Amino acid sequence: MITSSDVWRVMQNGDWYLAHSPALLTLRERAAQLCWLINQPNHNKQVRKDAIQQLLPHAVNVEIGERFACDFGVNIVCNGPLIIKNNVVILDHNTVTLGAGVVIEDGVVIATVTHPIEEQKRKAGWQQAHAIHIGNNVTLGARCSVLPGATIPDDTQVLPETVVTASTFAI
Repeated sequence: MITSSDVWRVMQNGDWYLAHSPALLTLRERAAQLCWLINQPNHNKQVRKDAIQQLLPHAVNVEIGERFACDFGVNIVCNGPLIIKNNVVILDHNTVTLGAGVVIEDGVVIATVTHPIEEQKRKAGWQQAHAIHIGNNVTLGARCSVLPGATIPDDTQVLPETVVTASTFAI
């Protein structure tokens, strides 16, 4: 029997895994419930703060705007401060490391996950995930996308609507 730790290890290693594994579905459902709590406009500040802390246990000093979504939360790591504006999506199937002083503008998508080119494998639910590293004092402009394996160096301002790939900042 495949356990959640087995699937998690495969996912973190960047190997191919099945996205609809029961263990992953349970973890994504938990994250969805916490995102729902965070996104409720009528909750008091303490309920929201507690939900953010549960969803992002490895992130410190985080401000989150409206309509935030992520797949797991536990793969988002930041020592803060971190500002996440509105309509931000983080597909954290692998680690998303954010430096101090990061600002994520409206409509940004950060995706560690990718899918196979082969149609049958895609339909079967296979995925692969690669970590993303974002340095200190980085601003991700509105509606930009950060793709699997990308590294963004310290003190970078990513322009709005830019697509950042693993090779964007390669030397």
